[in-house]
Amino acid sequence: MFITIEGIDGSGKSTQSGNIARWLEQESGVKTVRTFEPGDWYGGQDLRKFILGSKNFCALSELLLFMTDRAEHVNKVILPALRAGHNVVCERYNASTIAYQAGGHNLDIEQVKNIIAACNFPVPDVQILLDIDPETAIARVRHRNNHDDKFEAEGLALLKSVAESYRDIEDLITIDCNNKTENQVFKSVIATLGAVLWPYR
Repeated sequence: MFITIEGIDGSGKSTQSGNIARWLEQESGVKTVRTFEPGDWYGGQDLRKFILGSKNFCALSELLLFMTDRAEHVNKVILPALRAGHNVVCERYNASTIAYQAGGHNLDIEQVKNIIAACNFPVPDVQILLDIDPETAIARVRHRNNHDDKFEAEGLALLKSVAESYRDIEDLITIDCNNKTENQVFKSVIATLGAVLWPYR
């Protein structure tokens, strides 16, 4: 299984990706690889710092840099894991590109979709969207006190645009994370995933 976890900064993707990977491995009995974008491949941290640390890229250059990262990530991490028969849980993927580069940075959405399609990346079996109020998310981001990410530095206005864009993307399974604890969100996620992955259990 190839499962992607999407959401705005501060939505809890990293926490829930870890929870889901452990749960999926236990439930399926299949090794599960947890990964993320951008940068989770050999040599990828340098590209991650380059993309997230610069405020000088135009929106199209930014998009193509993310596609470069994804191409390496797919070929060095995701496809080898899937071909070996492992599950993959990936934090951010194609939906993030649409939400941030089109919804957040105003590229034409059809142009973004066409570039993604031309890359012929593997399609996830399940895409989970952790939907949270942007005001709550930005408070979490500021609490982390991480200022090296240019997307986080753009603040609430960007998160509102990205959140709205996510909600318009088809094929995402939305989990409402508002006013819920980490464990409550996780229970909602696994109830949804269980129904999708093993409907006749």
